[in-house]
Amino acid sequence: MSSLARYFVFTVVFIGLTLGRGLAFSSSNLVQCPQKNKLQQGFHKTFPKLQFEIIRIDPSQVKGLCQIQIKIGARIHLLYADSRGEFVFAGNLHELNTGRNLTQETVQLLNRLTPEELLLIESLTALTLGQGKKVIYLATDPQCPYCKQAETLLKKLVQKEDLMVRFLFFPMDSHKGAREQCISILCDNKGIEGYDSGYRSENQCPEGVKKVDDTIAFMNKKGIDSTPTFIFMDGIHLSGLLSEEALRDRLGLSKPLPK
Repeated sequence: MSSLARYFVFTVVFIGLTLGRGLAFSSSNLVQCPQKNKLQQGFHKTFPKLQFEIIRIDPSQVKGLCQIQIKIGARIHLLYADSRGEFVFAGNLHELNTGRNLTQETVQLLNRLTPEELLLIESLTALTLGQGKKVIYLATDPQCPYCKQAETLLKKLVQKEDLMVRFLFFPMDSHKGAREQCISILCDNKGIEGYDSGYRSENQCPEGVKKVDDTIAFMNKKGIDSTPTFIFMDGIHLSGLLSEEALRDRLGLSKPLPK
């Protein structure tokens, strides 16, 4: 994603768009939202270098505010506009009485994996830990320090809970030799022990190359660009290191008893 796109999506901004008064009527909550073509014209004028696609426009949870699903690269983001389409802003809507981040929850749902994609990544599994009924995927890189912390936490949960962890090898381009290391672990069938010990060899068998490269291609297609990334069986994926409490909550596991 370009620096302009990052600025536009992740910075809270208020931008006047000279779009006229054209409105499209939405029956949901009797809210009027700006027409798609009007917003597109304003975006192109204000951000001429931004490559984007407006997916749809709907009333938001806030009265008088419309939400815009906009695709930049491989991911769908959420923006907000007034009912006249004169202003648009990016940021998070928080529900104060619950503390929920409504924007984050919606974006996660918009970008989640389909059942067909979940079946696909099952075939891309590199290593498996545990035999539990609850399943979680971890997209990991052998040279990623935060991945090691995530793996340690998941191993702890596997020992205590009815959990299975499926590892997906997703080496970053910035980590020299990580791709070849992942391939050699697969080709030499070294398993979790080899992965943990930092095993590597010159063996770059076609089957290992295909699995790792297919995993990289899939992650890129879904707009996933960092490790660790946790993928849950409802299709939601979260990048970055999660706490044990967050993982337990997301997996529906009971909280550990206080010591």
